[in-house]
Amino acid sequence: MFSHLIKRVKLQCKECEKDFYLTPYRAKTAVYCGNECSYKAISRNAKINFTRKRKVSCALCSKEFFKKQSVIKNFNFCSEYCMGVYYSESGLFSGENSGTWQGGDINYYGPNWRKQRREARKRDEYTCQDCGLTEIELGHELSVHHIIPFRKFQGDWEKANRLANLISLCEHPCHRRKHSNNQLVDDIV
Repeated sequence: MFSHLIKRVKLQCKECEKDFYLTPYRAKTAVYCGNECSYKAISRNAKINFTRKRKVSCALCSKEFFKKQSVIKNFNFCSEYCMGVYYSESGLFSGENSGTWQGGDINYYGPNWRKQRREARKRDEYTCQDCGLTEIELGHELSVHHIIPFRKFQGDWEKANRLANLISLCEHPCHRRKHSNNQLVDDIV
């Protein structure tokens, strides 16, 4: 707000020798114009690392940058953009390479699925069985979830689609939460 009224002191960076400006109270301790020059100076004198940061390379573009030791991983990225491009091109965490892979999408739940889905929503009075939201409150139909995953029935759609195995849930967050906890259900069966 009043930054134009604050007096600034001109200093010279001890690393790049460019001029920079700071408020008088910071001028007493400032040596470098910014983090990059500070890191360069520290990396030359590797005996002492005050920042506890290490130089790493981006797994996609190879740009070097500094990162705290505690967050350095096998794959380091200089930006979210590089991370997204790397993972989409490599397929490292998608499909069968994903830790949550369960065998692919099932798009067909058998010839009785639509009827059973309607029956489950009707039985549950068009209300999410976890949080209690109704279809009227949501403004759209509820999702119908297989309590024991469909794939466990190995194609036996009649058993998989029994009303006792179906439950009405709002898509977010209740249905998504069920799928993230599917391994717990799998262990019980």
